[in-house]
Amino acid sequence: MGNSRAGQATGAGTRTATGSATGTGNGPAGATRDEAALPDRIRNAVIACLDEFGYAATSIQRIQEQAAVSRGALTYHFASKEDLMVETAEHLLRPTLSPRRPSRPESPVTRADVVADINWMWTRLVDTREGRALLEILVAARSDKVLRARISPTFTRWNRDINDSLIASYPSTHLDSHALDEIWTICRVFLRGLNTQRQFDKNDAQITALTRRFGQIIADLLVPAEPPEQREA
Repeated sequence: MGNSRAGQATGAGTRTATGSATGTGNGPAGATRDEAALPDRIRNAVIACLDEFGYAATSIQRIQEQAAVSRGALTYHFASKEDLMVETAEHLLRPTLSPRRPSRPESPVTRADVVADINWMWTRLVDTREGRALLEILVAARSDKVLRARISPTFTRWNRDINDSLIASYPSTHLDSHALDEIWTICRVFLRGLNTQRQFDKNDAQITALTRRFGQIIADLLVPAEPPEQREA
């Protein structure tokens, strides 16, 4: 009997005196943790596949292999490729709604702030594995009617929310909300386009120069020039 119990325990991790699982996490507590982490693990596999192979080649089979999960485990959480893409897009968009620059009326935003923040958006949000994966989903939605119908409400809501967040973070005394909404929409369109251009232009210095120049253009729109008398003072 003793040998039988030892054999059953092999590969299942050790257990404490209270019976809780340690080691490999195959006990009830470990299984619960693994199950909770599985959707994130699958989403990370989707992101990796989209970035490396593109949307068309990111199949259920490839995602399953990347995530190292069974087909049943994958489809239990995500029944179709469209479900995977919608959930992944929402997962990628959510963190971008947190403003980088809190609104502080007592400390007005400067032109240098705008240029630095747009560069931050490019390097930390867009020119990343996650940013490229999101672009793959967006481009695919142009011709994939089912995917477009599924993600359109998400992106419409996100476009509105991200603009509201940016307008609050970069208040203007000379532009109305409609003009600010247009400016930040142009900014997103430019950064997405630059992400596409990046695949054909590997010159990092050129990309950095383009980002800086665009940031200066946006800064000129958002932050009015100081009158000559103020600059002299």
